[in-house]
Amino acid sequence: MSLSPGLVLAVLFVLIGAQASRLALPRRGSYLLALVLAAAGLVAGELVAIATRIGGPQLGALHPVADAVGVALFEVTGAVLAPARRRGP
Repeated sequence: MSLSPGLVLAVLFVLIGAQASRLALPRRGSYLLALVLAAAGLVAGELVAIATRIGGPQLGALHPVADAVGVALFEVTGAVLAPARRRGP
């Protein structure tokens, strides 16, 4: 059983988006929150690209430009809304 290239690319987008968010704002939310937000942004970006037929060039089943914008918007929103974690004693 082989994995779909679109699925592999989607997983890479989610992992890279979550890691970039954690590097930019390390004290905002947990890594699990960053992963969930990146996945939600990817799905939202795909839905917008499919519904509007706008989203940049299609690469397999994905629209990389719309996906990157969706992940970035969700990560920024999550970073703004998530409370800052406190340092340990």
